[in-house]
Amino acid sequence: MRKFGLMAILAAPLLAPPFTATSAQAEPQMLGVVQTASAVPLHCTSGNCTAELSSICLHEQRATPTSGHPYTAFNGDAITVTGTRADGTQVSLRVADVLKFKASRGFHTVRVDVPDAVRLAHELVSLAVKVEQPLTLIPGKTGVVGSDDPLTESDIELGAGPMRATATAIVDQNNDTMHAGQILARMIDALPRHGRAEADARAGLWDTAAASHVPSHSDVGVHKAHTAYNRCYRQTRIGDKNLRGCLAEAHDGLVLDLNEKYWDAVKAGS
Repeated sequence: MRKFGLMAILAAPLLAPPFTATSAQAEPQMLGVVQTASAVPLHCTSGNCTAELSSICLHEQRATPTSGHPYTAFNGDAITVTGTRADGTQVSLRVADVLKFKASRGFHTVRVDVPDAVRLAHELVSLAVKVEQPLTLIPGKTGVVGSDDPLTESDIELGAGPMRATATAIVDQNNDTMHAGQILARMIDALPRHGRAEADARAGLWDTAAASHVPSHSDVGVHKAHTAYNRCYRQTRIGDKNLRGCLAEAHDGLVLDLNEKYWDAVKAGS
């Protein structure tokens, strides 16, 4: 999150200290989830099926969401959830009934979750989501009473309307950058959340997690993602830094670059 005027000099968004108890009561930013060029597979472990989706901050001046902060879809019909049975039959699931949204890494990614019980109940071998149209998320309540900066109806209408339209033109439609981010996200999903992946998994990650998405993504986006993977693979072959963390930094850097262009466009038009 950036600040206007003098605050932009005094506080860098990625290095800012934790929010105080007072600021933590403010409702965080609305988020825009970027349209996906291909279906996103969910990975099922420990009773939950999950994936990360690239997202941006629509309200620069509001607090960045903490990891796990719940969100609800303003336009839930923009995203679909599809399951596949062993015989290849596909089943469409109602988003409102099965899909949950949570902030993952600041405003850069959103985690989507479907209980594994849903997969088992429908006899599905796999689940996938696809963001078909620009998706807007509204921060959910966390039980904090007396928010000192609540989102108003006009805030939501502005964020989901003109501001989301501006973000769509600058972010969603920038295929080269956002397609690179989406391929990086698929590799991030395939890696363990904690610790280091096995050597074979790291070396074969592009083929197992990224290659199947290549045909639907721009050539420049694929090249950017492959370059980032090769760099991160080399940098994390030894040492404490893991491949997932390096790829996450690369993904978030791509998102931030376009998010800043969106912020500048919103301010120029205000």
